[in-house]
Amino acid sequence: MNVGLLKTSLVNFPGRVATAVFLPGCNLRCPFCHNGELASASIVSGPHPADPEDSSYVTIDEVLAHLEKRKTVLGGLAISGGEPLLSPALSQLIAKARNLSLLVKIDTNGTLPDRLLAILDDPNLRPDMLAVDVKTTPDRYAELAMESEAGLRAGIELRRTIDILSRENPSTLRVEYRTVLVPGLVGESELREIASMLPHNADWQLATFVPGTCLDPSYNSIEPYGPVETKRLVAVAASLIPKAKLR
Repeated sequence: MNVGLLKTSLVNFPGRVATAVFLPGCNLRCPFCHNGELASASIVSGPHPADPEDSSYVTIDEVLAHLEKRKTVLGGLAISGGEPLLSPALSQLIAKARNLSLLVKIDTNGTLPDRLLAILDDPNLRPDMLAVDVKTTPDRYAELAMESEAGLRAGIELRRTIDILSRENPSTLRVEYRTVLVPGLVGESELREIASMLPHNADWQLATFVPGTCLDPSYNSIEPYGPVETKRLVAVAASLIPKAKLR
């Protein structure tokens, strides 16, 4: 399997020097996705670069070897995607991290609550941190999938995920929610509805939209919110979820 690898990161796992692995395959097709090649790749084999000399992707064995080599420097492993809960490689990566005494963070789109529950209930797979993307309001997830019906189901499942995580003990599982401020997809009304779903003490990280490498090329022409509107939207979010902030 080919996967993406960031050997050393100071941002993918807050407070930790970490390696970040990006697993292929996703059940969504978010138009603003910056990992489109991974998202649309086979879950089993991953992307296949047209150029044999392209070193953008590595094998799982190379990831495991890197973790072993850098175990005295690293403090964590961040597993992202694509959607990592779909990947057959997830348990192998977590097992390796545990063996090396590394903390584990999983980035997920939050639309696979049954798979998430299975991981949370397994002490050998349970992560130390979860980052959940809340991309817009659940009723608009039809805009984020190949089929609108599948997208609407994903929106419903997102609510289940948030409900599951709201019952978790924050001392044993750190949870971060993330929303990209994509004009036309996330505005004040969407932020208010998202806030109504989140726990009041949620760690809600907002991010500015960055065009340029979007899965849907038309999104590359969308102008991000300017500083004044961004500040206003963040203030709206923080008035509803006190820990909301722009990252």
